[in-house]
Amino acid sequence: MTILMMLSGCSEKKEQSQAALPEAPIAVNVHTIKKESYPVWIYFSGKTQAFDEVDVIARVGGELKGYHFQPGQQVKKGDLLFAIDKSEYQAAWDQQNAILEKDKASYALAQANVKRYTPLVKEQLAPREKLDELTATLKQLEATIRSDKAALQRATLDLEYCDIKASIDGQIGKPLVLTGNIVSVGTVLSKIVESKKLYVNFNPSAREVALIKRYSKEKQPKVKVSIRGDHTITETLNGKIDFIDNISNSSTGTVAMRAVVENEKGYIFPGSFVEVELFLGKYKVLAVHPDQVSQDQGGRYVYVVNANNEVHAIHVEPFFSNNDLVLIGDSLKEGDRVIVGTIAGLTEGTKVTPTEVANPVKVKQ
Repeated sequence: MTILMMLSGCSEKKEQSQAALPEAPIAVNVHTIKKESYPVWIYFSGKTQAFDEVDVIARVGGELKGYHFQPGQQVKKGDLLFAIDKSEYQAAWDQQNAILEKDKASYALAQANVKRYTPLVKEQLAPREKLDELTATLKQLEATIRSDKAALQRATLDLEYCDIKASIDGQIGKPLVLTGNIVSVGTVLSKIVESKKLYVNFNPSAREVALIKRYSKEKQPKVKVSIRGDHTITETLNGKIDFIDNISNSSTGTVAMRAVVENEKGYIFPGSFVEVELFLGKYKVLAVHPDQVSQDQGGRYVYVVNANNEVHAIHVEPFFSNNDLVLIGDSLKEGDRVIVGTIAGLTEGTKVTPTEVANPVKVKQ
């Protein structure tokens, strides 16, 4: 019995001794923040649009005699694309030209008659009525010749329209009407797309537009564009913003914005969904990585380690954030040690053993 009591007493003393031992501090990584120069980007999704595109349209009717391009080739403004049978329009031109020449001859005769009768009337050797009649005929012929010239010009245009030429530089598609078919005025024969430059349309929120206007260091911010969701294609297109709408959409609260980007090698087609990276500029600011920011009912916060190596939660009010960084303004100050990574069991006042690590914010230049 005595032995049991001694063992029991020893066990209680051991448990009391273990309970009195303090818990070992939790090991954490920290980064001491300071103002650094960060390139600030905003990310959007957008869709490309041809810089210029036109339908190749027949302006006269007739039999399509052939086309003079390879589908998909680059064409220059003025290149011959399609030819429509000219025989009908050539005959009309010949007729109008003959009418003009005939009326010109009549006009020359009427002019000579007026010239001949004018001195005779002055000398009262011929009646004035005859001169008035000849003068009226001359004026009628002047009007007729003007009408003939207009008709000949119309016939000339119809003849020229039989040769259908490119109205812009660009890449032409396939012919939509085969040789030998009869086309009418307004028939679409193909399409030309200028895609060496592209428009990129996207719709930031009104708040984001205000942010861009406030913080962008350039009047026309630079952008980089890449194919959305395809990271096997590493090429990006460079450009700049060229249009911001003056109203926001009442349903979505977004604002139409557009960029122009260079697409000289044709990596991206019009109508593609793309990722848009908009560059605001470089700013010397305090920033933390998005993974360092947590959220509770009181808002967003970060864990910092004080001089006594105790954890404290400090609520922050970021004025800008993206996938790379969070700009925290005056919420924190230089020298604060912010915990990097997620550590289980951290609460207010937890004792930790901090290890300084490199800045987790990595932003592409």
